[in-house]
Amino acid sequence: MKTRILIIDDEPRWIEFAKSDLGNFEIVVASDTDQALAELEGDQFDLVIASSRRLDVLEIIAEKYSDKQVFVTTVRPSTQEALAAYRLGARRYFAKSFGPQDLFEHVRDVIPASGSA
Repeated sequence: MKTRILIIDDEPRWIEFAKSDLGNFEIVVASDTDQALAELEGDQFDLVIASSRRLDVLEIIAEKYSDKQVFVTTVRPSTQEALAAYRLGARRYFAKSFGPQDLFEHVRDVIPASGSA
């Protein structure tokens, strides 16, 4: 079974980049909080990658799904935002990038490179 990653973001260009960079994994996308929570309730994910604009989802994940590994991405990194993300259980906080393999490099540290579970 392929490793599953939930991406919580509403930026189409970055989502397409992420899907391309993480092609070995099964990617599910949620564009808003309600959709993300529905996906989390219905399915098992090995990793959640959330936009920093979705810290509300992080609060709920921290309460209900504390076993999930979570990464937070942002367009404009800030110390205050990073601290908030880490307090809510994020394992990583990093700037969104469109460079080849940038996202994959972050993910491969917590998920096998093959994308297999």
